[in-house]
Amino acid sequence: MIIRRRSNALPVKPACLSKKFRRDRSGAVAILFGFAILPIMLILGAVIDYNRASSMRARLQEAVDASALQVARRASVTTPAERQTLAQNFALANLGSLATTLNPTITETEPSGNFKVTATASVAAAFMQLARIDAIPITSSATVMNKAVASTATSVCVLALSPTISPGLLVNNAVTINAPNCEIDVASTGGPAATFNAAATFNVSRICVAGTQTIQNGGPVSVLSTGCSVASDPFASSLPTPPSVTCTVNSQNYTGNTTLQPGVYCGSFNFNAPAGTITFAAGLYVFNGASFNVGSGWIMDGTAGVTFYYADQSYLQINGGVTANLAAPTSGTYANILMYEASGLAESAFTIDGSGGHSFSGLIHLPSRDITFNNMSTVTSEALTIVLNSVIVDTDNWSIASAPLSIPTTGTVTTPVLIQ
Repeated sequence: MIIRRRSNALPVKPACLSKKFRRDRSGAVAILFGFAILPIMLILGAVIDYNRASSMRARLQEAVDASALQVARRASVTTPAERQTLAQNFALANLGSLATTLNPTITETEPSGNFKVTATASVAAAFMQLARIDAIPITSSATVMNKAVASTATSVCVLALSPTISPGLLVNNAVTINAPNCEIDVASTGGPAATFNAAATFNVSRICVAGTQTIQNGGPVSVLSTGCSVASDPFASSLPTPPSVTCTVNSQNYTGNTTLQPGVYCGSFNFNAPAGTITFAAGLYVFNGASFNVGSGWIMDGTAGVTFYYADQSYLQINGGVTANLAAPTSGTYANILMYEASGLAESAFTIDGSGGHSFSGLIHLPSRDITFNNMSTVTSEALTIVLNSVIVDTDNWSIASAPLSIPTTGTVTTPVLIQ
């Protein structure tokens, strides 16, 4: 027997199914998020891309600022074409490895006599490529003017007087000069007037060179001013004349500890091994037709207050390995004068070597001498003023402070200032 069950369910009409579907909200959030995710990703990606571009623009601005300042510093010794090349090379060097990434276009212009460096580049987009934006352009510019300001130097500590010798200042090998309150003045207008053959550290107010031609093989010298007015020699014909140049001590050879007395020294004086200490008693030492040759290992002690006077082209040879501690007297006729010479002497060379460490204090006034300070690893000065014909500085580490017998500066210096 077959039993058939009767269903009480009514058939569902199609119109009812449509209403039910419209009322059903399950899964709606997922659908809306699917529509919204693309613009959200574009906005977040744009923020990331623009932050990256902003960071690179800041790096580009730093490079452009440094480049414009350097162009202004070199303005007096470069042509417009050279300044364009300088602006490019200096900016690229400051960018380092980022220069290859940005590949900027760098131009240098001179509006109203100022110096403007502009760099344009583009930063490749990452997320914004979804919106068909492949790169973000960036631009940086800096404008610099050369402004006359009061000099921070209290005096000129080194003055090279020759207007014609080339170079008047020569810097070789590793040199460090710490003299923040001092200025170095070079009167040469030769070609070149000053040469910097190696990287050097100049912690000085400025280096003022009368000429406009310089050589900077060791890289740009930031404190260099060219074509400027150098100080004059305030000591010419004003220093005391010794009472006598008649010989009182003639040629001698010394070994071991030795004490010398003031007098007029003539002939050849050699300080040989075994080395010792040369103690200079306080007073005036006149060299007339004399040559002093101090060998390695000797200690020169002139801290009691000494003055060395050169009546002619007499010579004091301080060799490598010598320690020299020399201080001028602080009172009397020769107060604050450490070394000086008779006026009107013919030009001659003079070398001070030494790696043993030196300390000098007082005025060194040798306007006829072309002096080389060579391999002086540590030179200190409580107060030193140097007047020479020309100067060579080679492998030196030198600290200089202004002396009581000082040379005033010309009053103002030209310094580059960012104005935009």
